[in-house]
Amino acid sequence: MNRLLKNIPATEGARKLAPGEGQRFDIAGVHLTWKVKGEDSGYAFSICEQDLGPGEGVALHSHPYAEVFYILEGTVDFCRILDDKEERIRCEMGSTMILPANCFHAFDNKTGKPCRLLGISTQLHQAFFDAVERADASAPFSELPASELVARVAAIGAEYCMNFAPPDADADGVKS
Repeated sequence: MNRLLKNIPATEGARKLAPGEGQRFDIAGVHLTWKVKGEDSGYAFSICEQDLGPGEGVALHSHPYAEVFYILEGTVDFCRILDDKEERIRCEMGSTMILPANCFHAFDNKTGKPCRLLGISTQLHQAFFDAVERADASAPFSELPASELVARVAAIGAEYCMNFAPPDADADGVKS
């Protein structure tokens, strides 16, 4: 073996996840499979695969870190707010959507077919979902009225620098 390679210390942890493998998380219309968690990447990033059934999506929110989505299958409609204006962006299979830090955004599946997307972000994003999962385990969200569920998730989000628009707000964040 090359002498240089012998002088570079080997690291453990190289592994493969087969299709369908990963840690699953399902709650309130969010269906994620963690492919890479923070601890897997030296806390540099996290990657999740997300399934969206027809009519499912993620509410308008922002966070102080970028997020990137790669559409694996189907069509996803993104909404972002910029200068008090709503912009809708349709992304089909093979598209990449880049959302910079603090960009108010939402996304959903407006089609009649399921879609899948890969989400890449920081470990803080994963930590938010981990906290939601722990909260659900201690007092199931399925037993809450929708308004309480949204308030509970928003309160957890605030602990992780995630800001959700009020649930009765239009896409532009203004209460109706």
